[in-house]
Amino acid sequence: MNEAVGSPEHDDVRSSEPEAPLLAVPAVESTRRLLGASFDLLTRTSDDMRRASFYVGIIVLGTVGPLALASFGLEVAATHKTEREIRALMAGGAESWFGLLGLLAGFGLLVAVVESRAMAAAILAGHLADRPVSVRAALARSRMVFWRVIIASVIVAIPIGIGQIVVGAVFEAVLGPQADVSIVSSALVAAVVGAPFAYMLSGVVLGDVAPFEAMRRSFRVFRARKLAAALVAVFETSAVLLIFLGLGAGLDVAMRVFEALGLGSDVGPPGLALETIGIAVGMFALGTLVYTALAISLAPQVVMFVGLTRATFGLDHVRPGGDRDPDGSRPEQRSFRWLTLPMLLGFSGAAVCLVASLAVIAR
Repeated sequence: MNEAVGSPEHDDVRSSEPEAPLLAVPAVESTRRLLGASFDLLTRTSDDMRRASFYVGIIVLGTVGPLALASFGLEVAATHKTEREIRALMAGGAESWFGLLGLLAGFGLLVAVVESRAMAAAILAGHLADRPVSVRAALARSRMVFWRVIIASVIVAIPIGIGQIVVGAVFEAVLGPQADVSIVSSALVAAVVGAPFAYMLSGVVLGDVAPFEAMRRSFRVFRARKLAAALVAVFETSAVLLIFLGLGAGLDVAMRVFEALGLGSDVGPPGLALETIGIAVGMFALGTLVYTALAISLAPQVVMFVGLTRATFGLDHVRPGGDRDPDGSRPEQRSFRWLTLPMLLGFSGAAVCLVASLAVIAR
């Protein structure tokens, strides 16, 4: 006969078993409360977000910074040379170096955007589930799903891009070619076309599935809360707008400071050195801006996805004891590096191209 649940024998067996940790169950936020809950989550994760943004700032500084400095060097040279001489310099080799710098900058921005989105999703979801992951762990998770995030982004971009073209053509036909309706059309396409794809990033990073399976699951979550999914999709499209607004404001401030200090492309060596430092600081700030804007735009997606699915097991890979724990000491596990070998090679290549382009310009 089975022992009664309340018997002493049963109590002894139960007390000898380790108790499972009690995990927080995030609330399913209403659509009206979604943005408020998202900003509350961003406030709670501000310290980790700041550290993650510094990492992205270093990536942008090391890959995009050399292109910005080379462009500044060309502008300085243009104040002392004729237009014909500048064209001769570009044809004499500078154009090739600038092309390589542009290519490296493009790859650097791609890495910055992909890792910003994946790291932000991991950090936000960890705090939301009351099981925070470190910035190192979030970066390790980002590297695990790097190519899956790119494929998922392409899957989302295709229908949204087609929708943008169609809606833009309709607006132009109705309102005329001079009407600036790009923001309105972007929001409309995101709400209608992008909403079913709104949770693909979370499905990959948090749900630990392949891109096409993440698409299927995103459609399922979309059907559960259609209006919330539309809001998530619209808010995510605001990331580009936030970046451009922040970049415009930053450039305006920098120009005012340079103007107040009397700095320009025709100043002496001390002024040029100060401007060079300013450009480097600006590139680092651009990287932190990219991360921050993407994190803000992703917060509603994470809040709704985790609330509806409770899925954060993709983060278990990088938690203590996981198979990709960056602080683990498994014999077959590679040691964690903040900057991987390909990234260091990219930094070195950009530095070489910068020196070579400046040498050609200075001739």
